Amino acid sequence: MDLEATLLARFVLAHPAEAARLLESKPLSDIASALSDLPSDASVALLSCLNPLSAAGALELIDVQRAAGDLSATQLDAAGAILRAMRPAPRLAVLEALPPGRRSALEHLLRYSEGTAGALMDPEVLSVDEGISVGEALERLRRRAQHALYYVYVVDDAQKLVGVVNLRELMEAPPDQPLGLHAVRPVESLPARATSESVLAHPGWARFHALPVVGPNGRFIGVIRYEAVRQLERRSLETAVEDHVAETAGALGELYALGLRGLFEWGATSLLGSDESRGRPR
Repeated sequence: MDLEATLLARFVLAHPAEAARLLESKPLSDIASALSDLPSDASVALLSCLNPLSAAGALELIDVQRAAGDLSATQLDAAGAILRAMRPAPRLAVLEALPPGRRSALEHLLRYSEGTAGALMDPEVLSVDEGISVGEALERLRRRAQHALYYVYVVDDAQKLVGVVNLRELMEAPPDQPLGLHAVRPVESLPARATSESVLAHPGWARFHALPVVGPNGRFIGVIRYEAVRQLERRSLETAVEDHVAETAGALGELYALGLRGLFEWGATSLLGSDESRGRPR
């Protein structure tokens, strides 16, 4: 990697949001070139901050295997939003190039409409059965640490969400006690079809770093992290600003048109008035 590419990668890793804003003003071909030239960790950081439409358009222009590799390492909710914004044929090609587990998780997300809790969640977060012991629950968490959060979500035999345990409290509990004994009930959760407005307004964010998502029957299907909510807030704010700018521009345009019309009317009246005054007998 030459010096210029090295400096670019360092800048993107240190300031991914700023880099995304700069690139979004460029043609899609420039964004695609940047994604292709950057090392994977930098391109993944960039993809997480790019507008999904820009990211999707750029990924359609690069090698499918490279696009799939980057999306494999991108946070699930961001990867799902990007795939949703892609055209059907490129989306299918990228999905087929993904590892089976990642493809399954993203296909699960794509079943839900954009802007719903189901589309924002991470479906790969681990849940554990309330009937097992604390020690067995901790062993399962160690084996699948990459899918564990600060909270342990407790389900019954039908995979229905019944409780939650703080990970620290679980580690301090006697290992031979039933896990269900330490579960806090009931659990604050979000229905999968909840709108983005409902997600943002949920009072649980004042106390929790993540909220579980459940299906129609209360089945645990994933978790929305607070980071995803912050990204949703930023997108909502950007949309509101864009709408305000458009509304202001429209209002100014109307005022400008009214001003011109008034000016023309005044000019016409003045001319007609002058003609009439010249033709009027004294």
